[in-house]
Amino acid sequence: MNNKIFSFQNTNTLAQALTNKIHELEYQSKKGIKYPYGNNEDFIGIGQIILEFFFSDYLIQRGYPNKETQIKKSSDLVLLRQRLLNERNLAEIALNYKLDNLIQVGNQINLKKNPKILAETLKSIIAAQYFDSSYDLEHLREVVQPILKQVLDKGQTVPLVELKQNPKSAFLEFVNGCTNLKPKVSIEWKKDPSQNGNPINIYQVQLELNNLISITKVGVNKRNTEQLVYREALKRLQQIQSNLLYSPHLQNQLTQQLKTKSQDKELTEEITILDELDTSFIDSNQFYQFSDLRDKDMGLQDNQKTIGQKVELLLEQFAL
Repeated sequence: MNNKIFSFQNTNTLAQALTNKIHELEYQSKKGIKYPYGNNEDFIGIGQIILEFFFSDYLIQRGYPNKETQIKKSSDLVLLRQRLLNERNLAEIALNYKLDNLIQVGNQINLKKNPKILAETLKSIIAAQYFDSSYDLEHLREVVQPILKQVLDKGQTVPLVELKQNPKSAFLEFVNGCTNLKPKVSIEWKKDPSQNGNPINIYQVQLELNNLISITKVGVNKRNTEQLVYREALKRLQQIQSNLLYSPHLQNQLTQQLKTKSQDKELTEEITILDELDTSFIDSNQFYQFSDLRDKDMGLQDNQKTIGQKVELLLEQFAL
């Protein structure tokens, strides 16, 4: 990010954008006075709206939707926007800009690497830039387009068909159209207390389809973990269907399970939500890691004068 483009006249606005509500409440609790910069709650929603607008603007200016491409309709563009402007992508971009060194979360330093906090802070800074530039949309377009380019670059590694696809809907549509099977999905969760005294929710999602497939994934984001499970389940079912064409033995073995459904029979999905999770199932490589970095730049002990001065200096980090 170029700091000559991403600049602030009012550093108090930037300080607000970098301040999570946790920091504000902790400051007021410890010092007994109101935190001078407020928090970024209002900025988050505004930043989301701005990102969505410029994402659509970016693609429309390049000729989309276009019937000659896979983005044929405006609904395809909306779906693509939903898939790419997700928490994970925005959090990775925020880390690229080293926002974790600037985010204000009080003494809960490990939250600086939290994907939700990172994504929200990036949105907040975009919204703050909108206000600080006196609502200059052309300037804001210059600020946002490098972010959108990174988002679209991330999308290049995933087939467009997959980006446009809702994994759960696609899986259920396949099962409903091709089999008599009834999938069973269980979602288990618990708080993981190992994150330096700041527990996070850990979700385990398991999908079973008779004795054909059983898939289990663990993660800190329930929706993303579910999508991974449904996507893998669909891939396995499609592979099984493909194998049936070339293996008479396998076809005889599974013919009672994989058979065409009658049109009047609807498939229902069993979902069980449990409140306990055996921690032995947790694979630490499957969910986000948190940092123990200490905030040496903008701590609770900083007064109103020094925080503004430090924000000015820290703006240089946006160029990295």
